[in-house]
Amino acid sequence: MKLNTKILADIFQSNMILPLNKDFKLGGVVDPKEKVTIRFNQKQYQTTSDQNGEWQVKINAISDPKMVATVSVEAGYQKQEIENIRFGKVYLLSGQSNIEYRLKDEAHFTQVKAELNENKYPDLHYYNVPQVDYIDPESGEVKPKDIHLEQWHQVDAENCGYMSAVGFYMIKKMCEEGVTGPIAVVDCFKGGTSASVWIKKSDLAGDAELNEKFLAEYHQEIAGKTWADFDRETEEYNQTVEKHNKDLARYLKMHPDTSLSTAKNIVGHTPWPPPARPDLFTRPCGLYETMMSQVKDCVFNGMVWYQGENDTDRAEQYHKLLPLLIHTWRRRLHDPSLPVKLIQLPGYADYPKDSAALIRQVQLQTAQAIPGVDLVSFVDGGEEHNIHPTNKKVVGERLGQIEASNDYAGTPFVKKCVYADGKLALTVARCEQLKLNGKAVMEVTTENGSKQVELHADNLDKNKIVINLDEKPQEVSYAYANFTANIGLYNELDYPVSPFKIRL
Repeated sequence: MKLNTKILADIFQSNMILPLNKDFKLGGVVDPKEKVTIRFNQKQYQTTSDQNGEWQVKINAISDPKMVATVSVEAGYQKQEIENIRFGKVYLLSGQSNIEYRLKDEAHFTQVKAELNENKYPDLHYYNVPQVDYIDPESGEVKPKDIHLEQWHQVDAENCGYMSAVGFYMIKKMCEEGVTGPIAVVDCFKGGTSASVWIKKSDLAGDAELNEKFLAEYHQEIAGKTWADFDRETEEYNQTVEKHNKDLARYLKMHPDTSLSTAKNIVGHTPWPPPARPDLFTRPCGLYETMMSQVKDCVFNGMVWYQGENDTDRAEQYHKLLPLLIHTWRRRLHDPSLPVKLIQLPGYADYPKDSAALIRQVQLQTAQAIPGVDLVSFVDGGEEHNIHPTNKKVVGERLGQIEASNDYAGTPFVKKCVYADGKLALTVARCEQLKLNGKAVMEVTTENGSKQVELHADNLDKNKIVINLDEKPQEVSYAYANFTANIGLYNELDYPVSPFKIRL
């Protein structure tokens, strides 16, 4: 879908950044079966739109980092030109609220603005994909009604607050680590979303369990209801949220020294999710159709996926959802080897029991199973009763250092677990020297029960954890909980070792 009436898709605009040294695409929507002519870099390309009016052409890679380009396109009586196109690194950022979390709300925003006012990091860029919730299939009306076209931004002190905080710190760190030329993020995210919202309908329906848990349940919720019913339910929900917000504000006023996270733990968290309705962005497959479709003609150097919070109520299905999402997006972008970084969920206590631990385990296993997918753990960045930590600098800079490709492709994880001669030995990948930055506790289960083993320096031998045990363990786990402070195990670069649960 697109919001403009021009030849090119919305995202193709003047001042945009395209990948250097990588074939890229241009595309858009015109009349069905209409000829489209594209002129770029002294070459002409022609194609014909399909029965839906969609068209796309592939352009050979640009290898000159200093090139500044113009694209001219014609279709029928229409003409369009975009200019000042530059080439560098471009990353797709997607997921839910923690990657959507804007820089203006982040803990270090004042410092960031001061640095940008000094003209530091002058070649960082971003584009925010319009958050279209719904398109009426009959009228074509777009919701929300006040949605507007976005534009490409060169990051400065005035506009930086509206980009992803994680995304800003990522590309800032890449710049500091020596990546030259323009670096850009395309922000395609929406808070409060399950992974099922971002997956193609036929893919979700193709798995019997996912079809039942997401599509069938959704259709059961909306069955037999009129728009008046939906509006009434939404109004009742809004009143509940309004009452919650007033109660929370009243409590904070009466207890000014209480933190927001503590207050929410007492008063209660914001009611979620809202009641299902056909035009609500939380419906299965909805944002795949209205947001992901806006970037389908693009090419990226990599993708960052930070999500899982909204699937903790159905964590048992995440081992199917996450790989399916990655395969769906790679196929839609025509890039089967697109590098993907998975941000592993930070700690937060108020999920259903061990559901976040299960999500993290799936994130770890998915990164190990799918080529080109790597885990970037942020388990050490959580707050016990605050699902939205305000410090995004840690995860963003960790991600940026990894994307700069100066060290490991991801954060460390246990790749091998062996028991022999009274010793349990765990080998950690992406690590030369383990260290303790705090208390680290492992839980070991044998046929005689479970016990906790606190790790000490003498348990660490380069990239191995060695524990003396009298009997063979049946299961070993580390930080396998929604929230725990006992996560002090790191590699030499201060990357945290991923939580895990292993059965022997």
